[in-house]
Amino acid sequence: MTLSDTPDDAAPRRARRVALPLVAVVLILTVAGAFWVTRFASEVRQDPGLVYRDPGTLDKLLKRARDAEAAGDRATAITTYRFVVAVGTGGDSAIARYITAARAGLARLAEQP
Repeated sequence: MTLSDTPDDAAPRRARRVALPLVAVVLILTVAGAFWVTRFASEVRQDPGLVYRDPGTLDKLLKRARDAEAAGDRATAITTYRFVVAVGTGGDSAIARYITAARAGLARLAEQP
């Protein structure tokens, strides 16, 4: 055996020692990711409003409804207010003020001819 043969034999062994743990990590992360996506999809299927039940999103929707109301676009305003009420139902107390504001907007629009 010569010196030039020794590194060639060690290189594949070293590559296998590195590759096998990397493959194991990739497989574990893939399975964990698939499990998480499946669980999240199941939650969204049971509660479609889950992804919108965020104070920032509800605030933007209320602003859009107010802007539509101010512009005289009753249909858009009513639809957006109803959406906020529907999404907010079943949420926690942190979003109760958005539901209250949307209901007030719907009441205002119901009074208008």
